[in-house]
Parts: sequence; structure tokens; C-alpha cells
Amino acid sequence: MAEFPGIDNVGLASTGVPRAQSTRTELLRRGFSQETAWLLPVLVPVGIAGAGVVVLAVWSFSASTSSLSTLAGVFALMAASTIAEAVPVPIESVAVGRTSLASIFIVGSAAIYDWAAGALVAFLAMALVEVGRRRPLRRVIYNTALYSLAAAAAGGAAALVEGSDTGALALRALLGSAAFYAVDITLLAAVVARSTRAAFVPFLGRYAYSTLLPLMIISSFAVILLVLWDRSPFIAVLLAGPLVAIALYQRWSHGALEQLRELDHLKDDFIAVVSHDLRTPLASVYGAAMTLQHRDLDEESKKSMLSIVYRESARLARLIDNILLASRLDSGSVETVIERCDSAGLARGVVDGAAADLPPALTLELFAPPSAPAVAADSEKLKQVLVNLIENAVKYSPDGGTIEVRLERADGRLRFLVRDEGLGIPAQEQPRVFEKFHRLDPLLTRGVVGTGLGLYICHELVRQMNGRIWVTSEEGRGSTFSFELPLAGDLMGIPAAR
Repeated sequence: MAEFPGIDNVGLASTGVPRAQSTRTELLRRGFSQETAWLLPVLVPVGIAGAGVVVLAVWSFSASTSSLSTLAGVFALMAASTIAEAVPVPIESVAVGRTSLASIFIVGSAAIYDWAAGALVAFLAMALVEVGRRRPLRRVIYNTALYSLAAAAAGGAAALVEGSDTGALALRALLGSAAFYAVDITLLAAVVARSTRAAFVPFLGRYAYSTLLPLMIISSFAVILLVLWDRSPFIAVLLAGPLVAIALYQRWSHGALEQLRELDHLKDDFIAVVSHDLRTPLASVYGAAMTLQHRDLDEESKKSMLSIVYRESARLARLIDNILLASRLDSGSVETVIERCDSAGLARGVVDGAAADLPPALTLELFAPPSAPAVAADSEKLKQVLVNLIENAVKYSPDGGTIEVRLERADGRLRFLVRDEGLGIPAQEQPRVFEKFHRLDPLLTRGVVGTGLGLYICHELVRQMNGRIWVTSEEGRGSTFSFELPLAGDLMGIPAAR
């Protein structure tokens, strides 16, 4: 598929030629964007050449006496090209994007019929897909022109070979594929190199090298298509089955590999963060223990050192508990016992415990009506959720503020809300905050450390208690984490979710 990614954000580069600069300035004054003005030396000639080829193809195809079977064959190849173009296939180790299998059918149409049929199939397939995706006009023009020129080149190359034996058909398919590839990759490299201000020849070499595998795949399928079509167009339709299977499998395997890479990256981040989180309290405990070895310490200093040991040891215990709990949640070995829980009393106990270790710049408040109903939940799991949410609010409020814990009825359930006035969460990050190992500050730019497990644990525990959890946030203005649980009046017949 012909694409030139990223050019919407490319600025106008100075060439040092006053006349060229003044021309681009005039174009900008007329409403052209900077990158469009910069790409015009490539877009204009390719667009004009492509338009000329399409016009000639329409005239040539209309002038020829095309039978009904020819029209049906061209239409079938055009439909197959459109579908293949709309669903490109990612190929591992190919770094220039997904590979469109539409060129198989475009080359086939050019080799089976003539260059005009190939150009029309290419133009219509690309136009339908690009317009359907609402691409910018310049991109639609360039991509349709690129495909039309490449298809015409494929038809011209295939026409050099005469005969209908298997060897001739294979040679026609190979020459057509090579010609299509040469034009496609050259024009694609031209616009991308221009948009990125890269030297064209080295850029073309890298593009050609990285797309040799798709070329071989497309060429081999084009040979199969031509040989089968020569025997019977109906038999050639059977090629769609293997192509669909390959495309689906390749997309699945590529997606699986991407997930594995992301998990591997998250694992590396997790190890780094856990190492940091372990090292910090261990250093504090070690320092306090070394200080306690001095016999001349007064009682006040000893109490201070022991307090450090206790606090940092508790921090280590929580970290290890979270890691173990996340592992047990993954394996499904966490048992959840649904029972009647005093929601207000439980929340009060968690808030009082958290307030004891609260930083001076923060205040923690609980708003729970005296008549707050009991909920159907696992009391220990509910405490864990509230503790994690409050700790998260404290962690992401480095500048202080107020943290509110609220309980309120909502649609026959009880809703718990933990609201802070901290850093907030960017909109694009909000759908991922409950993913395992996901952290909002992975580079520790604000000094916010964490394993990325707390919110994941909350999500899984709330789910096991038949509830749901979500977040609303505005970057720079704080976040509100909310979750709902069934009321204890509905306890009968509510098993824990698995």
C-alpha cells in the first residue's frame, strides 16, 4: 500500500534558493500547508502522470471490444484488489508498514488482459479504499496515481512475453510484479524521502532491501493466479482461500508478537521499578540498623531509627504482597468470600489508618452518610481496594491538596469515590490505567514511583466482587476513581465472579 506516514507534522525546510523560497511562500499564502508546498515537486508530476494514464486507460478499455466475460473478470479482480487493499497484512521484519496483497490482483489483471485493465483496477481499488478512509485529498491523488502508474508498468512488462504455456505465464507474472514493484517503491520512496528531508538514493536502497520479502510473496502468488486463471477463472477463485487464511494468520501472529514485545518491555520496566522500590527501603533499613549499632545514641534517636525500620519494612511488605497478589490474580487462585460488609465502618477504618501516615501537605476526608447501606463484598478485598486507591491518590498528589473518600447510593448499588487534586491523567492514558505494570510516570520525571500493579489489583478485585471500576480525570486538576458494589440486600444468589 502506498503511504507516506508522518508528513502532516513535517516543517518547511529551507533550500537556500531565493526563488524556490518565494514560490513556496506564495503557495503558503494561497492556502497550502507547509508540508504540501514542500512535497509539490513530487506530488504534481506524479499526479499529472497518473491522471494521464487513467484517462488513456479509460479510452483504451472503452475502445476495445470487451466481452461480458472480460468485464466480469476485470470486475472480480477489482473487487479482490479493493478487499486486499482495505486489509493490509503485517509481515514480520518488514519495517515500512503493512503489506497490501492488492498488487497480486492488479498485476494479474494487467498480465491477463492488458495495461489499461490493470490501471483501471488499480485506480478504482485504491480510490475506493482511500476515500472510504477519508484520507486527505493530496494523499488520495498521489496513491491512486502511484498505483495506476505501477499497474501500467506491470502491463507493459507483461506484454513483452508472448505465449500461453506455463513458463510464459510465470515469466509474465514475474516481469509484471517486478515492474509494479519498481514503480511503486520508487515513487513511494520519493515522497517519503522528500517529506523527511532524506537523501533519495540511500533511502530508496533501504526501502528496496526491506521490501524484498513482500516482493517475493506477491510475485509467487501472481504466478499462481495467472496459471490458474489460464486454466479457468473459476479455479483461480480458489486462490482466495489460502490468501485469506494467510492474511488472517499473519495478522494474528503479528498481533501476538506485538503483545509479547509490549509485555517484555513492561517486564523490563517492572524489574527496573521494583529494583528501585526495593533498594530505597532497604537502604533506609540498612542505614538505620548501622546507626543503631552506635551505643552512644540517646533514646530519642533510637526511637527515630526504629521508626524508620518499621515504616520501611512495612513498605517492603506491601510491595511484596502486591507482587504476590497480582501473580495469584493472574493464575485465578484468589478466593473471594462474598458476605455482608459495613461499608461506612470499613471505609472509616481505612481512612483513619491512611491518615496516620499522610504527608503534611495533604488532608484526607471521608464523606459517608450515617445510613450508608451494607454491601455484598469480601471485606479484606474491599479494604485492599480502598487502601490502593488512597495510596495512589497520595502518590500522584506531590503538591498536596485534599483527598476525598465518598460513599453514595447509585442505581441500586453503593458507589465508592476516591478524589484527589493531584497531577491528573492525560485522556489518552485513561483507558490503560488498569492494565498490569502500566505507570503514568515511567521515567520518574515527577518523582512518582510505583510498580504499576495497584490499580490492576483494584480492577481485578472489584470484578471478583461483582462490581465495576472506572476513572474520570483532567490532566493537572486531579482524578476521581469510582467503583460500585452490590448492596447486601441482594446478597442471596450472588457468587463471586471468576
